[in-house]
Amino acid sequence: MSTVRGEALRVPGVPWGYRLSLAAFVLFTALSLLAIVDFRRGFLFTTATGFGGYLAKSPYFVFSPWQGLMLLVGLVGLVACYRNLREYEAELGSVDLGGYLRWLAFLLFGILVVDLFTYRGVPAIRAATAGTISAGWLEAYGITGWLRPLALTLSYMLNVWHATLLGILLAGLALTVLPRYMKSFFAKRGLRGSLFGAAFALPQPFCSCCASVICPSLVRQGASSSFALAFVVGSPMLNITALILAALLLPPLHALTRIVAGVVLTVLVTWLVVRLAEGWRDDEGMVESPLARWISRGIDLYSRVFQLEKLVAERPLDSPAAFVSAWVYVSGRMALVLVPTLAIWSLMTAAIVQVLPSAFGNNPLSIVVAAVAGTLLMISTWTEIPVALQMIQAGYSGPAATLLVVLPPVSLPCLLILGGATRRFRLVALLGLAVMVVGIAAGIIFL
Repeated sequence: MSTVRGEALRVPGVPWGYRLSLAAFVLFTALSLLAIVDFRRGFLFTTATGFGGYLAKSPYFVFSPWQGLMLLVGLVGLVACYRNLREYEAELGSVDLGGYLRWLAFLLFGILVVDLFTYRGVPAIRAATAGTISAGWLEAYGITGWLRPLALTLSYMLNVWHATLLGILLAGLALTVLPRYMKSFFAKRGLRGSLFGAAFALPQPFCSCCASVICPSLVRQGASSSFALAFVVGSPMLNITALILAALLLPPLHALTRIVAGVVLTVLVTWLVVRLAEGWRDDEGMVESPLARWISRGIDLYSRVFQLEKLVAERPLDSPAAFVSAWVYVSGRMALVLVPTLAIWSLMTAAIVQVLPSAFGNNPLSIVVAAVAGTLLMISTWTEIPVALQMIQAGYSGPAATLLVVLPPVSLPCLLILGGATRRFRLVALLGLAVMVVGIAAGIIFL
């Protein structure tokens, strides 16, 4: 009996040191993200909190030395905890750590969502308090002519760098472990898939491009097209901060249009688009001519760029340390692909908008122009509100309503990323066309 008890005591278990290292890793992650979001929004070290304010402010960052200290402590702590986890796991050997891996994944997902809400919520509260909202990055530093698209692109990338970082980190989670635990949720089809996609989008206030970064990996991990499209459209259209700001700052009829259009596009339109596209095969057929073959090869090469889930196909994901390693690796590789992609397509978008007519009127032609340009233009979440407010004040209520509908849900970079990643370009084109049609219908109401 004593021999049996001695062998039982020697069975490898999970020591408290390992659990503490895991908890500390989560806390240091939260501290690092807090430092970064404060660098973007500047809400921790104001005179109201007794820290005397910030040394530098711009539309894109707010600097305090405390942020550097927080970030340094957070990053050093993350590295130390990760090394401890690896050492413990080497000693634990065959102990099943799946439960710890699951909890770590969901805690990190929760921290990223909270950080995203902080990023969106701080300026939303300020705008609601002030009763106004601005979109200074659209000024492009006063630059005119053909240098304006370049200035707009630089301003946009500086404006959304934090949201892009969060999108990449969340996409890394989507590529690694989240589909293991949420696949049944992602795989819903038809109208239920669109409803679940809308529900998943509510707490995630991404712009369309950040949402499109996450979507393709979900699709290849088993998410249905209905769920995926509803998530991409719903993140910018139905996120809580956008709805609150629309209700507080827009005229009642425009606010109602924005909210109703969000529901229609996210749920009904995505469902109808998928229904119409069922049976289409974008990667087969009609490739007989040389031009068609070259186009097919180009699409295939472009699609391979976004097949990032292959990076984790052979990497072990049986422990928290292995998961963290895969998550950081995939997120880094994703950034190398997606940041240049977003920059290039945003430049192309700004160039396209540059050649569109600059004069607007409250008439059907202006509504159509607004629908086309707004569907292509890439903007931050709820930037459509100040843009529409400016047009409403200028007397263009119809085009303003159109832009409220077409600016948030998709953009040219978003559609191209989705098409390249999913190889369903006709489905994506149909989605863009549907957004234009709904935007035109919304604008006509206000003539």
